Amino acid sequence: MLVVATAALLGASLVTPVATQAAIPSITIWVDSPRLPGAQLYAQIMKGKVNVNVQLHAQGDLVAKVQLFNTVKKGWPDVVFGPPNDVAFLKNPLVNDALQLDALQPASVWKAFGAGNNWCLLNGHYYCVKNDLAQTVLWYNKSMMTQFGYKVPTTMAEFVAIGVDLAKNHPGYSLGSLGDQAAYSSFLEPSQCPLNVAKSDTVVVINSKSPNCTRVATALQPLIDSGVLDVRTPFDAGYIKDVAQAGKWLMAIGPSWWGQFVLRPASSYNVPAGVIATAPMPTWPGAKAYSGEYGGGIYTISTHTKYPKEALAFAMFMVGDARNLVSVKNPDGSHGAPTYPAYGPGNKIWVQAVAKDPYYAQSIVPALDTQAQLIWPGTKPVRYDANGAWGASFDTVIAQTKDMQKAIDAYATYTSNAATQVGYAVVSK
Repeated sequence: MLVVATAALLGASLVTPVATQAAIPSITIWVDSPRLPGAQLYAQIMKGKVNVNVQLHAQGDLVAKVQLFNTVKKGWPDVVFGPPNDVAFLKNPLVNDALQLDALQPASVWKAFGAGNNWCLLNGHYYCVKNDLAQTVLWYNKSMMTQFGYKVPTTMAEFVAIGVDLAKNHPGYSLGSLGDQAAYSSFLEPSQCPLNVAKSDTVVVINSKSPNCTRVATALQPLIDSGVLDVRTPFDAGYIKDVAQAGKWLMAIGPSWWGQFVLRPASSYNVPAGVIATAPMPTWPGAKAYSGEYGGGIYTISTHTKYPKEALAFAMFMVGDARNLVSVKNPDGSHGAPTYPAYGPGNKIWVQAVAKDPYYAQSIVPALDTQAQLIWPGTKPVRYDANGAWGASFDTVIAQTKDMQKAIDAYATYTSNAATQVGYAVVSK
């Protein structure tokens, strides 16, 4: 017994304690192509501190994927960039994949968003981080406007008058296009057309016969008939070739990312340097100079993540760090994020760089700043795919009929059905 006890004691004394090494946190993030350079840069910066698995995913595929992940009980990404409406779907208790974020960072940080993050503020709590504001402004070719003798329109009546004259005296030139979400953000939202006005979690206003909708159709129909307003999407290859790259794009109402992401790139509209300017939104009668919002993506954090703080830190890097906002190199050779940040400190960094950009004929920032305070508040997150419905209904009908009111009605019918299927009561006012 003594021999055994001694041996055991000797053996125990030969064991050297080994310090436990904490596992490096690991997060999987989904981003679209414009966010990919910043996400990849973040993965490099965090190497050795956080393992960041960056995956490229097109906006719009999250809904179907999360439903699958919930079924098989695995696969959820930690953080996702997606369309703003995703937060309503993910927060739905039946889905439960949007983490409440309030306690993960100081209240002062949330306050620094100002109104920029209000889309993510549901029932008094934050469920996402707003990447950018996609407020609409009037983008125009300053040199061409001078050449044609036009003044920058301040009302929709003046905008339409330019379109009528353009069709008569400069056929083939364009004031933009209506497909995708362009008609909604450029004209219908600023007119306060109630197509997705959520009054509560169970009631939504959808009314294409509202005067605020029908006046848009009446005003724009002559421009559609003459071809001054194109019925294709702004990203349609035919529209880009026939109009933008042919040098026949005069102006259009578009979001704050239009210049960096659409007008400038050689692969897109390829508008030459030194001619592009912005102005505040033309007003509809009796309304403020409201903007619509075309995009304005969000970062949501999964309720299933093991590393919520690390996931949120990535989102805050994307919206607030100069290395992403102004320095990161994009595939086309440009630098920085193409979008107007929703986060106040990040916004200051971004606008300072863009204000000095020699590509523009004059600083585009004043109009962007003005309209950032005037995004129409009527549109709210809903649990159906209000954005995808434009392609599924409006685009098809307007391409076939070139009738604006019929296309708006088709959208309203489609979304009313979608809303009813997920439990909303659809009302007219």
